Amino acid sequence: MAAEIENDYLFHNDNELTRLALQHVIIKDATKGKQVFAPISFDGSPLQILDACTGDGLWIRDLQASIAPNDSQHSYTGTDIEVSYFPKEPPANTSYHVQDITKPWPADWNGKFDLIHQRLALVVPGSEENTIKALKGYVDLLKPGGWIQLVEVRQWTKETDGQAFKDLNVCLADMIKTIGASLTHIDNAKSWLESLGLVDVQEETVEANYGTREDKKAQEIAKRSILTTAGSILGITSTFPQQLLTLPQERVVGIKDDLESEFNKEPVSAHWQYKIVWGRKGA
Repeated sequence: MAAEIENDYLFHNDNELTRLALQHVIIKDATKGKQVFAPISFDGSPLQILDACTGDGLWIRDLQASIAPNDSQHSYTGTDIEVSYFPKEPPANTSYHVQDITKPWPADWNGKFDLIHQRLALVVPGSEENTIKALKGYVDLLKPGGWIQLVEVRQWTKETDGQAFKDLNVCLADMIKTIGASLTHIDNAKSWLESLGLVDVQEETVEANYGTREDKKAQEIAKRSILTTAGSILGITSTFPQQLLTLPQERVVGIKDDLESEFNKEPVSAHWQYKIVWGRKGA
């Protein structure tokens, strides 16, 4: 069994909110601006919406902006383990709470939510068993007919992508393994949700381009996003002993410089896939 490290908040550092904001822009670009794949109408009755692992609530704020003026009739809840990221003065219909997704949720939240959204946190619980248990917690929070939506990066790169970028992906997978998880969790999410009784479970994969684009402003945002993310990943994996690494330690240490060199030479090929999985709780 592989050694495991404590999963408190892997990327908790001063650059984290910048990384999350850049990441949000790139994922939104990859989904062509679509934030909710579940077939939910925001024009009807007031909804209760939960964004788990919310960070600073950027997804909530962007959703509110996209459905305005209908946003004011809905109630939004953001949860995370890092209270310092929460907005200081959220709107009256928005609240933020400290909550670990691996721990029991408030009992009075059961059956409360019409939509639960979680992005890039499916690996947080670790093992398959613990992940399914966390998903069961979400199912309990849903109203009958409510939807859950998961968004995660896949373990994938394009054949034409640069070697340093590919090696970064290897390090990401190694880092995730140390908390007992796997980047392949998202590929199992559809069957897991179905096993928990959800219906109408669907999935869609989108491709995010972090390399050369015609839109140079978007290209610069993508470059900043991946280099900031790389700094966080490599800052962790460069401290790992060899037994936790797929690549030689000396290669891991050199990836950051090589990645910057790849991104400073045109054309740049760098791609990740994100998978979105959504399903409905039966009536």
